[in-house]
Amino acid sequence: MDTIRHDINCLQDARIDTRWKALQRVKANFESSEKKKEENPESDEVERYSKEMIVALLKMLEDKRDRHREGACQLVTLMLKYLNFECMEWVLPVAVARLGMEPAVEQSEPVRLELLEMMNCCLETFPHDIARRGFLDYYATVLCVCLKDADPEMKILCAKCILSLCNACREQTKPVAINIAKVMKSNLRVKQWKVRQASIKAFGALVANGGIEIIYDFRDEVNELQTTLSYMKTLSCDRSEAVRSATLDVISDLTMEITERLDTHRHFMPLILLAMTDELESIRKKAQQMLLGLSAFYEMDNEDNRIDLENRRITLKDIKWYADETYPNMTMVTKSTLPGTDLSQRPPIGARLVVADCCRTFIPKLLSDINALEWNIPNSTLNRRIVAIRTLITTLWFIESNSLQYMQSILDSLYKVLRDDDPTVRNEAFFCLELIGKLHTPDNYIPLILTSDSKVKEPIKAEDEQVEHREVRRRTMTIFSTTANTTQVSILIAFKYLLLGTEVLTRDQAETIMMALSSEDVIVLEAPELLMALLELFRTCQKAFLKFNLLSISSSDSHVDPVPSSEERMSLDFEIFYSLLTIQSCEDQKVVAEAEKVLTELSEMVTGTPHGLYLRHFLASLTPKSKEDNKIPVSVFSKLLQHGGPRLKEYTVQVCETFLTQLYKVRYDVDAKFQLKYMTLLHDFILSAQRHDITIPNEQVEQLLRIIIIPNSKWHAGGSSSLFRKVALGALGSLLVQQLIVFKVKPDDPDDEDEVKECTAAQDLLTEVTDCWRNSLDADDSELRLVVAKMSPFVFRLPLLGPESIDGMRELVSRLDDSNDVIRTQTATSVEQIFHLFRTGSMPQSVTPSLAADKVPDYVTSLLLHMDDPCLDLKTSLCNCLIEVKKSFPETVVQQAKAVRDKHRTTRFIDQLIESN
Repeated sequence: MDTIRHDINCLQDARIDTRWKALQRVKANFESSEKKKEENPESDEVERYSKEMIVALLKMLEDKRDRHREGACQLVTLMLKYLNFECMEWVLPVAVARLGMEPAVEQSEPVRLELLEMMNCCLETFPHDIARRGFLDYYATVLCVCLKDADPEMKILCAKCILSLCNACREQTKPVAINIAKVMKSNLRVKQWKVRQASIKAFGALVANGGIEIIYDFRDEVNELQTTLSYMKTLSCDRSEAVRSATLDVISDLTMEITERLDTHRHFMPLILLAMTDELESIRKKAQQMLLGLSAFYEMDNEDNRIDLENRRITLKDIKWYADETYPNMTMVTKSTLPGTDLSQRPPIGARLVVADCCRTFIPKLLSDINALEWNIPNSTLNRRIVAIRTLITTLWFIESNSLQYMQSILDSLYKVLRDDDPTVRNEAFFCLELIGKLHTPDNYIPLILTSDSKVKEPIKAEDEQVEHREVRRRTMTIFSTTANTTQVSILIAFKYLLLGTEVLTRDQAETIMMALSSEDVIVLEAPELLMALLELFRTCQKAFLKFNLLSISSSDSHVDPVPSSEERMSLDFEIFYSLLTIQSCEDQKVVAEAEKVLTELSEMVTGTPHGLYLRHFLASLTPKSKEDNKIPVSVFSKLLQHGGPRLKEYTVQVCETFLTQLYKVRYDVDAKFQLKYMTLLHDFILSAQRHDITIPNEQVEQLLRIIIIPNSKWHAGGSSSLFRKVALGALGSLLVQQLIVFKVKPDDPDDEDEVKECTAAQDLLTEVTDCWRNSLDADDSELRLVVAKMSPFVFRLPLLGPESIDGMRELVSRLDDSNDVIRTQTATSVEQIFHLFRTGSMPQSVTPSLAADKVPDYVTSLLLHMDDPCLDLKTSLCNCLIEVKKSFPETVVQQAKAVRDKHRTTRFIDQLIESN
C-alpha cells in the first residue's frame, strides 16, 4: 500500500516500459489484496486499494499502447465488485467516450471487448442503480454502436449485455428498447450461428420489455424482406438447431407473456406451425405446447358478437358448426417429407380455433411466398417455397373444412409450383392437394377447377339460334376455354391429387367430372404435354370410380344400352373409353402408347379382358357425340375396326353408314386429311371382309359405290384428289376381288316394273364402274395405272355389255406400251388371267365377244411384239400369257409366232411358246 502513489505516477510516465511494469505491479498488488481478503474476510485492504487505483487506471485507457489499455480495462473490471455504485460516475463516461462514437475512438478489438465487458460487469454488479441513477442512456448509446461492430465476439457480448440490461431494468428499458432493437435486427442474419442465437435471445428480451412496436414495422417498411417478421421467419428456418430453438423460445414469450399477445398471435402463428414440421423432436413438442397454451387463452375468451364478419373473431361455435363430426382417413398416397407430423390424429378444438382465427391474416402472405421469385432463405437449408407449402399443409390440417373460403387462392398458387424444378417443392404441393381432397367434398372444388356452369338441360330457344356464338351455350363451360396451356397441365395434375384424397364421390359428381374432361377444350391433340397429364388423370378417375362403385363391372359379351338418350345417365366407362380413343389421334407416339395402356387398364378393370370395352361400346362409339358435328374421330373408328371382332359382323350396316356419313361430298380444295384417313379405312375394311367373315349387304355396297367410291375414282382438281382417286380405286378393286359386287341387269319378270327399274339402275351403276376402270387405265399416276391393271381380270367377271368389254380389252392390251415395266408386266399377267377365265367358262356370256376369234389375232400380235422387249420379267409374263391364249386359240398363236420368230433377237421364248402343249 505504501507504493500506491509511486505506481500511480508510473502509470502516467512517458516511458512505455515504466508504464507496463507499473501496470504489472498494480495487478500483482491487487491479486495479493484479494488473497488477503479470502484469508481474512474482515480485511478491507482490497476495497481501499481499488478505490485508490481505479481513477488512475481509467486515465490509462487513453494510453497509446493497446496492451496497456487492455490490461487497465481488465483490472477495472476486476475491481468493480469491490466498489460501490459511485464508481460508475467515473467508469461509464470513460467507456462511452471510447465506444459511444461512430466510428469508435477505440481502434483495438480486444480493448473494445474489454470495455464492453467492463460495462456489463457494472450491470451485473449494480443492477438496480442503472436506470435509477440515469445511466440507461449510456448503455443505449454504446450498444447501438457496438452492435454494428464486425467482430462476432463483440456482437455476442452485446447480446449478453442486452439480456443483463433487460433483466436489471425490466420496464424501465422501454424508452431505449425500440432503438436498440432496430440496430440489433441486422445481427439476426449474420453468418455465425452463435451470433444469431445470442442475438435472437437479446432481441426477444428487448421486444418483451418495451420494443413491441418493432414487430409492426411491416406497416412502414417498403422492402418486405427487411421487416422484423421476415427476419424471425428466416431464423425459424435456420440450419442451426440451437438458433431455431432459441427463436421458438422468443416466439413463445411474445405470444404468451406480453400483454399484446392477441395482436401478435396472428403474425407469429405461421412460425409456430412451421416449427411443428421441424426435424428436431424437441422443437416440435415445444411448438405443440405453445399451441395448447394459446388454445387455452382462446377457449377462455372467445365471444365476439360483432356483425362485421370480416373483422369478427372466429369462436368455438363457428368451429363446432363447420367442423365435420367424423374425421377422414388420413392414409395418404403421396409421401411427404414433413418430419414427425401425424395427420391421423385430429388437433384439439382449441388449437383449431387459434389457427382458424389467425390464418385470415397470414394466408395471403403464405400464398405469395409459394410463388416467390426470390426464394432463397439466408442461413437455411430450405427455401421460401418449401417453407410456405409446409406451413400451408399444417394450416390446412388445423382449419380443416374452414379452408373452403381460401380454396380458390390456394389452388391458384399451387398451380404455379406443380411443375417446379425442385422435386421437393413438387412433392409437397402434391401432398397439399391430396390433403385438400381429404378435407373437402368434390362439390367444394369441382366448380373451382372444372366447370363454371352446371349441366344445362333447358332447351335452346328459337331466338337463341340467332346468337353469333350460340354453340358456346351447348357446351359445358370450363376454365380450359381461356387458360394457357401450361396452366391447363397444372390444373389437371392438381385435380388428379384432389381425387386421390377424396373420401366421397357421387354419380352426379363423377358425371360432371367426365363431362368436363371429355370436352374439346381439354382434349387438344396439338398439346402432347396436356394429353399426358390428362391420361394420368383418367387413370386416377378410373380407380376412384371403381373405389366408389360407379363403374358397371361385367363381362365383355354383356350388352348395355349402347346409345343412351340425352336425358339418361351416361356410362362413365364409355366416356373415358371414347376420350382415350380420341386422344390416340395425336401425332406424338408417346401419347398414343400411353393412351392405349390406360385404355387396356380400364378394359381389364371393367370387363376382365384387354379389348372387352371395344365389344361393349362398339355401337355407341359409332354414334356422334354432338348433334351439331357428326364427325367421329378417325382414331376412334380405326380402333373399333381393329378390335371390333364379332361386332363388325353384327353391325356391318352401321359401319357402312358411318363411312357414308363421314365421306359424303369430299372437298379437295381444303385440308382433307380426315376424309383421306376414312377412305383408307374403307379400303382396309373391304379388303379384310372375307378374313373376318363379314358379309356386306348388296344395298350397302351399291351406296358405297354411288356415294364414295365412284365419285372419288374420277379425276378432280385439287392437291389431294389424286390420293383419294388411288385409294377409291383400291377399294373398288377390293370389292371386285372378293366378288362383293353383284349386278342384276336382267329382270326375272319383264312385266315387273319395280324389278325392271332395279335392273336399269344396276346397269347404270355397272356402266359407271366400267367407265371408272377404263378412264383410269391411262391416268398420269403410275401407281394408279398399276392398281387398275391388277383389277382388270375381275372387271371381266362382271356382266359387261359387248361393246364395253371389247373397248376395255383393247385399252388394257394397249397398256403394254406403258413406260413403266412393272405396269407392262402386270398387264401381261392380267391378260393371261382374262383368257384363263374365258377358257374355264368363268366369264359372263356378255363379255365373251371381247375374246372372239376375230379379235384374238390383234391381241396376239401385240403380245408377240412386246415379247422381244429387253425386260426379262415382261418377256416371261408375255410367254405365259401366250401359252394361256394358245390353249384356247392354238392355230392363231402358233401361226403368228412362227411368222415373227426370225424377227426376235432372242428366240428362246418363241420356241418355248411353239413347243408348249
